[in-house]
Amino acid sequence: MDIEEKKSLTSSWFRELRDMFCEEFVDIDGGSFERKNWDHKFEGGGEMSLMKGEVFEKVGVNISTVSGKFDNDFKSEVKGTEEAPNYWASGISLVAHMQSPKVPAFHFNTRYIVTGDSWFGGGGDLTPTIKKEEEIEFFHKCMKEACDSADPDYYDRYKKACDEYFYLPHRSEARGEG
Repeated sequence: MDIEEKKSLTSSWFRELRDMFCEEFVDIDGGSFERKNWDHKFEGGGEMSLMKGEVFEKVGVNISTVSGKFDNDFKSEVKGTEEAPNYWASGISLVAHMQSPKVPAFHFNTRYIVTGDSWFGGGGDLTPTIKKEEEIEFFHKCMKEACDSADPDYYDRYKKACDEYFYLPHRSEARGEG
């Protein structure tokens, strides 16, 4: 499969995934999503889907497909930009805040990025207001199972990266569980 086919397939998949997520949230909550398009300053854009309801204080499921050029000072930090600073990216982001403080907020995103190279990235995290160890353990168990299905080394590797990324030095604590 060539890169253009991969780009088309992933952007279509993120749209389908967004629709599936929104349908599940509506089934749980009974509310409805408002959608709003936005444009990227270079090329492309996305669609925000937002619902406020009885179960979910606010849930957003957003998709985007954008392209452009990285700034010269930033391109050195991104693989595949040695020859040219061009990029293409498509992704989905989900953020859910519940009405009940007993249920953690949840964030998930994944994206497919194309430069001179191509790769998937993303992650997910819980932000509990009231920590319940059994919920945190269940979250990590599910994340480990998902990682293990691809490579048994992924969970430890990506858990370490998440712990570093989500650490708030000014508070000396992690931002949620990732």
